[in-house]
Amino acid sequence: MRKARLLLFTVLIICSLGLFATVAAQTDEIVHQLEGKLLRKDGSPVASMRVRLVRKDSLEPVAETFSHTDGGFVFTRVTDGEYLIETFETDVYEATSTEAVLRPRPRRSTYLNVYIDVPLKTSESSKPGVIKADVDINVPKAAVKHYKAGAKALLEDNFVKAEDELRQAIAEYHNYYQARLDLGRALRLKKRFAEGVEVLQPLLQIAPNRAEARLEYAICLLESNQREEATQELRRAVELEESNWASHLYLGWALLEISPDDSEPHFKRALELNERKAARAYLALARIADSRGSSAEAIRYLETYLNLMPNASDAESARKLLAKLRG
Repeated sequence: MRKARLLLFTVLIICSLGLFATVAAQTDEIVHQLEGKLLRKDGSPVASMRVRLVRKDSLEPVAETFSHTDGGFVFTRVTDGEYLIETFETDVYEATSTEAVLRPRPRRSTYLNVYIDVPLKTSESSKPGVIKADVDINVPKAAVKHYKAGAKALLEDNFVKAEDELRQAIAEYHNYYQARLDLGRALRLKKRFAEGVEVLQPLLQIAPNRAEARLEYAICLLESNQREEATQELRRAVELEESNWASHLYLGWALLEISPDDSEPHFKRALELNERKAARAYLALARIADSRGSSAEAIRYLETYLNLMPNASDAESARKLLAKLRG
């Protein structure tokens, strides 16, 4: 679980007035109020996200709530102690765990204010329904209407309706970046790669500096056996966003058959960026090591993969290969 970047400040207030202090006095118990906001990196709020307060020592959940439209959340009547404020992984956001200490000296009721940056898994455009302000400018209302209906259908896992609405959005506005990206990704997930290529290709002209569009396009090319063009687009995607684990992983796959030595650093970089999501890179590295006659290294890579992904669909094949290498 990734640690959220934390901007933490505490305003200590000796509460002689108000309900908060009155209740504390009546019970002879020192209680605190923990307030916070969930924010994206750009400062915009993260609404409707589940937030849980957990005691750090016992990992016992204390309370749960959901963030408001402004990203804010509140936990009241919190006793002294060390806590974790947890948010949960979604299709869009990484999980976070943020420490909060409520143990003022001298003892007094406090308000603790916490600002938590909730990191996106890849980039903000991975969420259907988010319109790109810097590319989708002055989109006709009819196109927006179809796009929103299509994005909603994707979230509801209604692919037939989503495809129809997104295609209508693109028909209304040919340069609709987000509609093309969402439809292209959906087609890829349905293994309709040739159609994905057709839908995504115009994005290279519409938004030439967006790595995500090139990545989606390149994956469809690679799955369509257009390896050379896919490699070219993946290299460009890495140049545009070097910290994207998926671009490195797929570039490694694209290069594996033609230049294993060139593919190896991309597999390793993908694992550095996100070991769990890029775990299958260990299988490729095992293959490269084995081709060099380094069985011990190949065994180590396979063992690492199985430790990370013991129930993966290809785990049994990896176990058989590992047994063979061990002799």
